[in-house]
Amino acid sequence: MQKDIQTPQVVGVVRFSVLTEDYYAETHGSVEAIGAHLFSAERMALRFKLFETLCLPSLVAQSDQDFKVVVLTSTLLPADARARLDALVAPHGNISVFAAAPARHYQICKQAYASAHKDGYSHRLSFRLDDDDALACDFVARLKLLAGPLLSLQPEQPTMIAFNHGFYVEVSGQGNNLVLDTVERAPLSVGLTLLHPVGYGRNPYRYNHRAIGQHYTLYSDISAPGFIRTIHSDNKSSPAKLGITGKMKPEDIERQIVERFGFSLQTLRGL
Repeated sequence: MQKDIQTPQVVGVVRFSVLTEDYYAETHGSVEAIGAHLFSAERMALRFKLFETLCLPSLVAQSDQDFKVVVLTSTLLPADARARLDALVAPHGNISVFAAAPARHYQICKQAYASAHKDGYSHRLSFRLDDDDALACDFVARLKLLAGPLLSLQPEQPTMIAFNHGFYVEVSGQGNNLVLDTVERAPLSVGLTLLHPVGYGRNPYRYNHRAIGQHYTLYSDISAPGFIRTIHSDNKSSPAKLGITGKMKPEDIERQIVERFGFSLQTLRGL
């Protein structure tokens, strides 16, 4: 029996220390040098802390659990880290780990999405999320709510959905982190979603997220805070706040963090 094709399948890919031939090559060179950076003890400790505290809980807390997430990692991830990652994911039937051998970054991402694809759908909502960021608890439900009207406009053409209202957490490593509200003027990568027919071969990692409006019809949702993005010592790029920031009162920030994400403000400040 086919799934209702009017409700797209929701599939997300979360990158967790993916070792590729090209990603990080501009700063580290060889695959071996990239691996030494990715799998260093200090970096692994930070990535697990953020994944365990922010990213994974935000997925587990989704009000609509009818979605798939693939945690994309490397076949060369150290054995102890792989065992820890598997143990974190194991209790959650809709979250899986996909390990890829070093290859081109985008091709690996395509494989990760394909590993979670199911038959019986006409369209998919393919989203991206990094292991150090978090989504609002109604993220999946909101995607499905938006999909219907957007499909009625152009059912055969891909559409990108961005969530440009959220929070930055500037992780100092010393505690008392700054939590800052923002409404961005260009799409962020956090929760960036491609609504597309199942036969469409691309995914949200194809283009730089800031330029996504140059490649797709874009719907930008700023109706409520939708993301938490961390800024820390291991960000690959230099995060730029390109929007309206610092406009919310502290008490409103705290209320939204609790209501929208299920976290306490103290948790974010203490990362």
